[in-house]
Parts: sequence; C-alpha cells; structure tokens
Amino acid sequence: MDIRNTRQLKELSAGRLANARDGQKIVLYYSLITVAVSAAATGVSYALSRQISETGGLGSMGVRSALTTAQTLLPIAQSVFLMCLTLGYLATMLRIARGQYASPNGMRLGFDRFWVLLRCTLLKGLIFGGVAVASLYVAMMIYMMTPLSDSAVDILMPLVKNAGASGIALDDATYARLMDATMPAMGIFGVLFLALAAPLFYRYRMTDYLIIDRPGAGALAALRDSRMMTKGSRWNLFRLDVSMWWYYAAVLASTAIGYGDQFLPALGITLPFSDTVAYFLFFGAYLAVIFVIYYFLRNRVEVTYALAYDSLRPREPENNGAVLGNIFQM
Repeated sequence: MDIRNTRQLKELSAGRLANARDGQKIVLYYSLITVAVSAAATGVSYALSRQISETGGLGSMGVRSALTTAQTLLPIAQSVFLMCLTLGYLATMLRIARGQYASPNGMRLGFDRFWVLLRCTLLKGLIFGGVAVASLYVAMMIYMMTPLSDSAVDILMPLVKNAGASGIALDDATYARLMDATMPAMGIFGVLFLALAAPLFYRYRMTDYLIIDRPGAGALAALRDSRMMTKGSRWNLFRLDVSMWWYYAAVLASTAIGYGDQFLPALGITLPFSDTVAYFLFFGAYLAVIFVIYYFLRNRVEVTYALAYDSLRPREPENNGAVLGNIFQM
C-alpha cells in the first residue's frame, strides 16, 4: 500500500467498505447525531436570544447574565461533543480500513479519549494562533512600510488633526473607506498565514489517528509522532486531499446554502419572508444537504484517509487490535 498511489488507496477503501457489515449503519448514526445536535444547539440558542431580549430591568440582571453565559457556552459544548463523536467515528473507519469488525458502539472511543483529545486540540489551537499573530504582525509591518498604506493615511490624517478630547470619531462611510484601504494588509496576511499554516496542518495531520491507536500516548507525543510520521509525505497527503475535491466541493456548496439568507439579499434578491424564517429555512436546507453528503460520501473519504495513515505508520505489533479499544467498544 503506497500513499503516492491515490487510485490504489481508493480502490482498497471501496473493497474494505464493501466487506464492512455495519459501515452504513455507523455513518447513519454519526450523521443523524451530528445533524440533531446542530439543530438542537441552534434552536436553544435562538430561544435564549429571545429570552434575553425579553428580560429587562435591574432586577433581572442576574437572570440575563446567566442566560448570556449559557448562550456563550452552548457552541463550545457543541464543538466539544462533536469533536469527541468525530474521533469515535474515525476510530470505526480505521477498524474498517484494517478489515476489522466495527459497529456504532465504537464511536464511544472518542469520549474515552476526551482529555488527551482536548489537550491536543488546544495545543494545535495555540500553534496556529501563534502563526496567525506572527503573520498579522509581519503583514501590518509590510503594509505600513510600503506605499500600500498611503490611502489609509490619507483617510486618517484629517481625522487625527480634527480629533477632540473624546478621540477620533468615525462615521459609517469613513469606516467603510478605511476598511477598503486596509484590504491589501488582509491580503498579505492571508498569503503569509497560508504559507506558514499549510505545512503545519499537514505536519499534524495524523494526530487524531495516533490518539486512537495509542491509548497511552499524550497530546505532545501525538503531535511529535505525527510530525515524524508525515515527514517526506506531506506533498503526497496534499495530493490525496486534491483527489478528494468532489467531497470538499460538496461540503463547501452545503455551507453556501446555509448562508443563503445572506447571499441572496446581497445579490439584490428579496426574500418573501422575515429574516428569522429565512435563516431557519436555509439552515434546515444546509442540515439536510450535509446529512446526504455525510451518509453517501464520508465513509469513502475517511476509510481512504485511514488507509493513508496505515501506509505511513511504522510497522509494529498491534496486540490483536486492542489498540482500538476493548471488545465492548467495537
């Protein structure tokens, strides 16, 4: 099995899925839970927003604060839950890629690995956050030290000269002009961040599989081993991603559908219902489309990636497959 041969990986993936008895049941459960959790979180967030807007007065400040806190924590809880569920789903796909038995119960493994997964996710967030800050700093230096910033300076200088004791006052039109003038800085930032973050992304691409495969390993060990495992193969992983363009295009199209309530008015198309109704209609359409994409396409994609991981994994004793959990998790 060679990661450079994407066709071979895909053909082997199709064969393993054809022999997997519960492959479609697993992705059905995963898709249903993902869609249900997203729908429930959105509904609860909307209900909290309504409740916050209807709660007023000094006597209700405590209630309003509690509701606001709950609304803030809700998407975080949703993300953590789906993060664990996705890791469990990847574990079942890894078993299928190895020709082992897998069932929906295997998705519990993601919750068993919660703490190491959380630490690994936070560490990756810090790494990419640092790259973003460094890219923004360099981009702003390039922007300010070159003629690219002349238009922004021309806008700001009159405002600085006429500034009062309360500082600079920006009206909406001036603010819009200033944002347009700083677009080159955002473009430079995007190029720098992509150039720095893309190698890091592929360097740590295998951390989830290592967390699944090595229960005793910590977050730092997973990051280190992923870096060593992908060394010399990151271009091949990129080529594998490109060969999956149809899947990512479908996911991107579903995301565009979800933002239809914003895209259509921007194109001058007036919707015949309220903003709230439009939001929930397009969000419901997004959930329906993403369910179809996951159910029919995601198994093929994830088993192929699991095979790519196995092609990079150093050969070692697997202890009869126990690395993927005990028999009650299969």
